[in-house]
Amino acid sequence: MNPTHNPQLIRFALHGGAGDLPADAGPQTEQRAALREITEEAARLLSNGGSALDAVTLAVERLEQCPLFNAGVGAVLNREGQPELDAAVARGEDRGCGAVAGVSRVASPIRLARAVMEQTPHVFFAGAGAERIAEELGLTMVAPEHFIIPLRLEQLASAKASGSIALDHVDDAPPRDPDAAFGTVGAVARDGYGHLAAATSTGGLTNKLPGRIGDSAVFGAGTFADDASCAVSCTGTGESFIRALFGHAVHGQLLAGRSLAEACDAALADVRRYQGVGGCIAIGRDGALVTPFNAGVLYRAWFDEAGVVKVAIRRDDAS
Repeated sequence: MNPTHNPQLIRFALHGGAGDLPADAGPQTEQRAALREITEEAARLLSNGGSALDAVTLAVERLEQCPLFNAGVGAVLNREGQPELDAAVARGEDRGCGAVAGVSRVASPIRLARAVMEQTPHVFFAGAGAERIAEELGLTMVAPEHFIIPLRLEQLASAKASGSIALDHVDDAPPRDPDAAFGTVGAVARDGYGHLAAATSTGGLTNKLPGRIGDSAVFGAGTFADDASCAVSCTGTGESFIRALFGHAVHGQLLAGRSLAEACDAALADVRRYQGVGGCIAIGRDGALVTPFNAGVLYRAWFDEAGVVKVAIRRDDAS
């Protein structure tokens, strides 16, 4: 028997990264417009009976195509001036998941992550092996230069000139570029059938060491979904989110009886304990939706219970 589609169950949120904005950054009109447009597109898909998995995949692919964020086109560059892209997708119905890391020739890393989940017996591919699988599965391939924009070249040059390196912030390390973790993208959804899904995609950190992998592609850290608890997508200091096992920590807190807000706040406290900053978007099995962060800003959009799309960057500027 097919389940009945209930529009009242639908929830959706996306993010475009967390970090700190300079005081003269302006209203971020282009970013707000992009977040709103993509959220509205996901809302239409879900309202027409689409799955949570389809909604988060679509939203993240659109964000990968948008040069305003750190994923796909416009991704930040590693120390050698190359893009190395990571992505993961998670399906709450059966804990299906797929992830890729360190790819630079796949047009849509999130599409490859989903293909890994649906068309291979494995969960995680990296580097040349991931790109070979993408070719075998017929995904669109591009040259690494496809992803590079002038702004990211300028940021890399600045990071090198200042001696900043996008590793975990420790006492004997050079200062971390404040823009380094900016712009990772992700989406979470609950569809009209009550199923949850999450997806995350990123270029990682400016001036990162080649081969570095952050939390976005790690199931149970930066990306997580389980119909028994929640869907979560994170952004920020990847090393700290991995140490906190962020997504799975939220899951465990929910099963122990905490609210979604309480669970995410507790996990963010752990991220801070491991010298990290960032935030997440999360949807609970009960429809709760939260977007907490301990950075200066979190680019985010969602639609509320009335189906109204809201966009926010700073703490209290939803529009």
